[in-house]
Amino acid sequence: MMGDKAPVIPLHLHPGFQERHRVNELKTALMAETLAYVQVALDNAAGPGGASPRAVKILERACALLDEARDQLVCELL
Repeated sequence: MMGDKAPVIPLHLHPGFQERHRVNELKTALMAETLAYVQVALDNAAGPGGASPRAVKILERACALLDEARDQLVCELL
């Protein structure tokens, strides 16, 4: 009987798929930002005296961004 079948929802319209896609976008953005800051920090830390004050500030900012991104990701999952 054809009337007994449940409607088929295209995968890209399914709420679970959309949620997973949004979370993956957040993770990708977080990774890209993290890698960019780490690269800048490494470029600035290449000195005989170790990490420069500038590199330390960049790393501190990267950590703050990671905290913010993690909090946003947790909010998205709730």
